[in-house]
Amino acid sequence: MKEQLEKRFGRPVNKLFFIGIGGSSMSGLAGIALDQGFQVEGSDMVESSYTGKLKARHVIIHIGHKYENIPEDTDLVVFSAAIHEDNPDMIRAKDLGIPRVERSDYLGLLSNVFSKTIGVAGTHGKTTTSSMIAALLHYADFDPSVSIGGKVPEIGGNACLGHSDYLVIESCEYVDSFLKTSHYIGIITNIEEDHLDYFKGGLKQIKQSFHDFGAILPPDGLMIAWGDSQDVMDAVEGLRCPVVTYGLGKDNDWTADKITYNDMGNPAFDVYHHGEWHGHYQLRIPGEHNVLNALACIACSDFLGIGTETVETTLDHFGGAKRRFEFRGAVDGINIYEDYAHHPTELKVVIDACLNHAHNKLWVIFQPHTYSRTYYLFDEFIDAFKNVDKIILNDIYSDREGNDWNIYSEDLAKNIKAKYHKPTVVFSEFDTIVKFLTDNLEPDDLVLVAGSQTINKVAFMLFDALKDKYPNALIKEP
Repeated sequence: MKEQLEKRFGRPVNKLFFIGIGGSSMSGLAGIALDQGFQVEGSDMVESSYTGKLKARHVIIHIGHKYENIPEDTDLVVFSAAIHEDNPDMIRAKDLGIPRVERSDYLGLLSNVFSKTIGVAGTHGKTTTSSMIAALLHYADFDPSVSIGGKVPEIGGNACLGHSDYLVIESCEYVDSFLKTSHYIGIITNIEEDHLDYFKGGLKQIKQSFHDFGAILPPDGLMIAWGDSQDVMDAVEGLRCPVVTYGLGKDNDWTADKITYNDMGNPAFDVYHHGEWHGHYQLRIPGEHNVLNALACIACSDFLGIGTETVETTLDHFGGAKRRFEFRGAVDGINIYEDYAHHPTELKVVIDACLNHAHNKLWVIFQPHTYSRTYYLFDEFIDAFKNVDKIILNDIYSDREGNDWNIYSEDLAKNIKAKYHKPTVVFSEFDTIVKFLTDNLEPDDLVLVAGSQTINKVAFMLFDALKDKYPNALIKEP
């Protein structure tokens, strides 16, 4: 990596400064840089588990963006897409004449170090599928390097530096970030409208971007595509590499059948390859969508020559990436889960997974992310709540845009109640949400806290509040 950076910037590079170092991807890249022998320092607005892990490795992290944060001897500044030119750290780097590189460009340079990069793309499912493949390569003793958005116990977090040619990355389509990395294997889990603040050309532009992602793959590589989606199949048409499909439709190269669910909503299923029985698999994570994620992983394992026994071991041990239907505790039979879902399709599939979980009433607490997504996918969000018993909405969280669309969570609540007659309330404060829940939850209710931003704190707060309220009840720790 040092050679890549010095060739790109024409100067010695020993000390890196990461602006936004607490982000899931940025923190992982910073950790890898440490393992590669770079000096690392950084800044972020708040402390987190990611910054805590880096601090434990003696990385200096400045909380708050200030002009004086960046040392004069810094050789390169890496910044996340959420950082703008008026950021004090960015101004300091510019004044000092320090080269600056955006996160996706840095990841692109990193991917060039590895000849067998596996890029997992899709509107949703990227984190779970890439985490599953990272775990697979771990159990297969491939010793991979990894840079993904979720924490995976098998690699000790969200990133690691291995000693092989394999790198597993989560390939994000936002602002065409995934076109800056090189890949040997590509996976497209699905394609839907999202990030319409950038993809102003809608689905047509999005499909073209995914096609361009596939066009990066070499002729001896492989594209693994969800074959049940015509949009995905349109995007992979005409690639120079072979294309393998997976899905529930019988025409796919890899398909699943005889899907059953246990009381936790976790599926078991048979897998067929070109119509021939391949094996029987049991997952520890719920939902039909994870059957599809597992099929992508199985197709990848076949291409890499990894045996069925290792795949079975992987899926048997894989408990999911962090914040993907993650269990946060149970009190008096009230089960609490949290999930990263922030797109209406993600929300729908995790709600469907909840419906396969034994429960009394299903409560969903949801924090929308970005005004543009809420506005453009408004009707889809309303329909996602069709099968929920009780709904609590938090204010729309937006860290990269103003409310130019004049859209509010109250608009969602009004339309959910009008169309599906579901009890729906909007609360701005987390304390208010937790109090409302503790006052109204009944034994054996199921609570899903969903959203990609700060709303996950409610799951922890609720578990503690219920333990205080029912100290003599049966309590199950996460």
